[in-house]
Amino acid sequence: MRRAATAATVAAALLLGGCAPATVGVSTRATDYSGKPTRLYVVGMTGMGWDSDFSQAFAAKFREVAGQCGVAAAYDELSGLELDPNAINGRMRAFHADALLTISSGGGVLSAYGQRLSIRYASTLTDVRLRRPVWKGQYTFSRGSTAIPIEERAAVFAIDLTNNLKKDGFLNGCAPIALGQNGRLDPAAVPVIVHGAPIRPPVAADGAGAAVVAHGPAAGQAANQAANPAATPGVPGGATLRDLQDLLPK
Repeated sequence: MRRAATAATVAAALLLGGCAPATVGVSTRATDYSGKPTRLYVVGMTGMGWDSDFSQAFAAKFREVAGQCGVAAAYDELSGLELDPNAINGRMRAFHADALLTISSGGGVLSAYGQRLSIRYASTLTDVRLRRPVWKGQYTFSRGSTAIPIEERAAVFAIDLTNNLKKDGFLNGCAPIALGQNGRLDPAAVPVIVHGAPIRPPVAADGAGAAVVAHGPAAGQAANQAANPAATPGVPGGATLRDLQDLLPK
């Protein structure tokens, strides 16, 4: 009880300060797997435990970094209230994904006033063709100072996650991205979002549901821009990790 109260006190102090605590994470990959994703479909829970501004900025930064590595990426969300459980599966097929990255969220620390101070993320990378998990990561992510825009913090988590994917050999041809002083990003590196807008499901570049296949870093960035996401608004926390893992084509 005392330890939890101390953690909340420290986190609350960080909220009022000007720094952002580093993400604490660990990851592991299957040692007998040598595949590399070229079209990566990322699925999180509504708002990723924060809000739509966070998930918008995370999605934009993740696509940007993946594109720099020659990988086309799309982002989608689950609310747990989907009436058609196959809809998101169909969007993943239309994107021609060869890998699925699921990000579940929960736990963490709340302030005495119910304000979220930190959250835990669990991520799994699955080879779609083999239907096999080949990588897992676990992270404790803190909000940091409320003086820092939430979209900057989301971009930082996208960098933390993609840095781990680079380290473990899934995003190649691109160097890890270093954060600035106190874990900050240059404002120019923070995605510009439409505040309060919902994430929308990824759509094809031609608008017809078939993703355009691209190769190389420049093409990867273009494909990511074309696959500008988008999901239906839902209730945060409604989905479970099992919901995310059940997304693979049957």
